[in-house]
Parts: sequence; C-alpha cells; structure tokens
Amino acid sequence: MKFTLFLKDTHMEIIEKLKQKHSDTTDQNIVKRCVKSAIQLHDDDLIFGSAREQCGGGCFASEPKFVIEMDEEDFNKLQSVYRNQGFEFEEYDSEEEEISKTIRCILNFIDYQPDALSI
Repeated sequence: MKFTLFLKDTHMEIIEKLKQKHSDTTDQNIVKRCVKSAIQLHDDDLIFGSAREQCGGGCFASEPKFVIEMDEEDFNKLQSVYRNQGFEFEEYDSEEEEISKTIRCILNFIDYQPDALSI
C-alpha cells in the first residue's frame, strides 16, 4: 500500500534522531520499523490512549512529507486503530491523513518512551 505520509516538523526531527541512532538510511525505513514494532507490542491503549491521541498543537498543521509503501496488513492494522471506537481521534478528510495520525502517535510514543519499543 503506497500513500503520502503527513507529518509535522517535530516528527521529522524524531525520524532523524532514530536514523542516526539505528544507522538507517531512509525516512521510510525508520517509519516502517516503528510501525512494525508498535504493532508487535500488542498494546494499542499504551500507544494510542487518550494522552497520546491528543495533538500537541496544530493537528491539521501536518504536511505531506514523503511517499511511503507499507505492508497492506500493517496499513489495515493502523486503519483499525484509527477507527477504534475507544480512541477519540480528530476527523480527517482522507485515509492518508488518518493513517498519518496513527503514525504520528507512534512517533510521539517512541520520542517519550524510547526504550518501550525495539525498532
């Protein structure tokens, strides 16, 4: 599944730090590794719970940053997280923006708890 990822500058900074830490060469690889690790944790509430789903300012200020290709299974998992009735995500205009929101939550989680996931 190929789509445009909408991120804020703060998320790009997180990706840059992770690229340096893990000696990875592309933004796309880091994001895919983060998503896989988050899914393998099997604790959506920890990552996407109310404290994490709320924006730190300017939810809709995210911009298209790059195109990413993701496993359809991972994409569908993120989509199901976004649509989970237990989480109160803001409404977005497109599926790309919805998936981007879940990825921003994962990046925020990794930034605040860097040892919680192994990427």
